Amino acid sequence: MCAERKAIYISDMGRCEPGTAIAEGARHGHWRAIPYEAEGVSGRMVVAGIECNAPTLTLPLDVEGWYAIHLGLWTNWGDRVVRVKLTDDPCFTTSTYLYPDIKKTNYFASIGEVFWKCADLTGQGLQIGQQSAGTPWAAGIAYVKLEPLTPEEVAAIQQDRSRSSTKRLVAYNDAWSVFGERALYTEEDIIEEVEPFRDTDFQKLLWGMGAGSMVQHFSDVGELAVKEGMSDFSRHCDRQAAESFRTLKERGIDPLKTVIDHAHDLGIELHGTYRVGGWVFPPPDDMEEGLYRQHPEWRCVDRDGQAVARLSYAFPGVRDFVISLFREVAERGADGVNMAFIRGLPCVLYEQPIVEGFQQLHGQDPRQLPEDDPRWLSYRAGWMTSFMRALREEMDRVGERQGRHIQVSAYVINTLPYNLQYGLDVAAWAEEGLVDFIIPNPWHGDMDVDIASFVEVTRGTGCEVYADILPRRMPAEAYRQRALDCYAVGVDGLAFWDTNSRYPYLDEWSMIRRLGHEEELEGWAADEWPAYRQIPLHSLGGHHMDKYSPYWSA
Repeated sequence: MCAERKAIYISDMGRCEPGTAIAEGARHGHWRAIPYEAEGVSGRMVVAGIECNAPTLTLPLDVEGWYAIHLGLWTNWGDRVVRVKLTDDPCFTTSTYLYPDIKKTNYFASIGEVFWKCADLTGQGLQIGQQSAGTPWAAGIAYVKLEPLTPEEVAAIQQDRSRSSTKRLVAYNDAWSVFGERALYTEEDIIEEVEPFRDTDFQKLLWGMGAGSMVQHFSDVGELAVKEGMSDFSRHCDRQAAESFRTLKERGIDPLKTVIDHAHDLGIELHGTYRVGGWVFPPPDDMEEGLYRQHPEWRCVDRDGQAVARLSYAFPGVRDFVISLFREVAERGADGVNMAFIRGLPCVLYEQPIVEGFQQLHGQDPRQLPEDDPRWLSYRAGWMTSFMRALREEMDRVGERQGRHIQVSAYVINTLPYNLQYGLDVAAWAEEGLVDFIIPNPWHGDMDVDIASFVEVTRGTGCEVYADILPRRMPAEAYRQRALDCYAVGVDGLAFWDTNSRYPYLDEWSMIRRLGHEEELEGWAADEWPAYRQIPLHSLGGHHMDKYSPYWSA
């Protein structure tokens, strides 16, 4: 967007305030100032070790008007995460970048320059923080680069932000990892997971609401995924998530309402996502006490009579419970509800009501037929279509009371036949108008998604198709090309599983966040947007870094 022109480099990070929080050597509770010389820039970077627990710094910017803001980040032995916010921002955002392959490049001896955002910096400073709560990270920032924007460029940015035609991206956040990784204790902590979508092409945020009987919000229906008095956890992040929810409850903070409200402030839809098959986890994580334990008679049954670790949607009690969870989320203001069918399939098998119904219709015991018998697959899928129909009807009732349309959507697996094999008749859902959009997903690893078939089967139905872009880590140019390929097939937009693990990587995010610009994508060259540059370091802390650096692996 901006050519390299008249850039202002603020490279003496040692002048951040308060000065008492910065030391020349390594001291707990302090940032360390280290002199450096790099290609075209020199100064003092500030770094904090993983256990430093360094306080927030403020860097005076002393400029007026609009600028494009770039951050010069640095690491040594491991990833570093820097938290930044302008004075007027509602919360911090997390920034890092995907380091080059250590075997191919000496990234220890370089600074990674990433684009953050464009903003009016009049009267503003830059706050710089370390992530010390939850999973702590080291931090290091060498400089801030400010590129002035012309009035014409500012007008173009503001006009582009107001466009609705580019709002065609969908984000997913499982709403568990972030509680365990960052320790969310306040409303400001929570909205950090929504703020990255400001001024982007994202239209919808799918927010994890739970799995099975377990939910990740304060519910009158489901059981909180972390229970009072729990003292044994298989993962540290689960302990931290439990502490986050306990603290939020004590403070009277509703995380679901907080996320919904902030998303709406940004003009983004918030959809509650439910993992349909997560009724039980294997030991030592099998601590749920809900429907799975209370109603063993509702469990899925394989053709040999063996109970399966799922509850079956053939039973009214299961269906009613799940619909009640969705009703609760919709009544709290969610714009839609989403079924994540890419975890925990199948939802129906050979339970007694299904077997008896098939026998009455066809005069045969389905357990004696091949598992892929077309009549059996079609009949079994009808039970899940019936559930989707009931869900659609209930969301319509809630929407009618509230004077709005509540969307119903689904993550589905990678091909239409594969979905049908697991009891999901996606074509029928679209034809009946039961779903507003679907997201076909690779499901297992790098499985190919037959996205063209989903586009074809939904054509003219009103059901939109979003292509899920995976893997999570790709260079900016790979993201651009994948988007072009998907648009060429005819998708309505793009989706990003685990978006919360993507937006901190600003070298990639600067491309991802604008992939709704279908018309412009073809003309964008990979190097047209200087979203990431690797700046060679010549010296650091008095050590030469050009050839024989102190990093032995270099």
